[in-house]
Amino acid sequence: MQIEVRPAVHADLEVAAQVLGEAFADYPWTKWTVDPDDHQGRITELQRLALRTLGFPFGQVWVGLLDGDVRCVATWMDSDIPVPRRVEADNEFVIEALEGSRHEWAVAALAQIHGWRPPARHFYLAAIGTTPSMQGRGLGKMVLAPMLRAADEGQLPAFLETSSETNVAFYSALGFEVVDNRQISGGGPDVWAMLRRPHAGDTDSSM
Repeated sequence: MQIEVRPAVHADLEVAAQVLGEAFADYPWTKWTVDPDDHQGRITELQRLALRTLGFPFGQVWVGLLDGDVRCVATWMDSDIPVPRRVEADNEFVIEALEGSRHEWAVAALAQIHGWRPPARHFYLAAIGTTPSMQGRGLGKMVLAPMLRAADEGQLPAFLETSSETNVAFYSALGFEVVDNRQISGGGPDVWAMLRRPHAGDTDSSM
């Protein structure tokens, strides 16, 4: 079994969207915010949109390959790199259509976690997902390692939100701490805000 971690290139876009679509198909947040009709297909399209219009042009996308095939994807955004308002505006109508019957719930859920992100510069983990059949092999940890090292070297915090209690344990092992938690009203998922303060000295290369 050969594992490789590298920055994504545009040729990875389609397979990266597919990986994230599979990874988020049963995720509590997306189950609450995305129409159940063709649920995985809608999530895949949402991830493709995010990668094409946000991750690649304004963030950093990393992929983990297992025996040459992309099996894990992580998208990071630097809070100091602004996304033009026109990009967000162009995406709004597409996102509404893809969220479908759950769009109203999605808007309300986002409003409830608005303001969680740190005001100071930070790296934001927008998405990470591993092909379900390939989970548990350490790919996620390896794909996150380069940007966590970069955060440590720049003495910058890293931040994320998750709606999976299993993920809370995973991120805690990487140095993230829970800084807020709430349940989305109306029977929605629990969501945790997690912050990783920069570590002094060398970051474990096996992270």
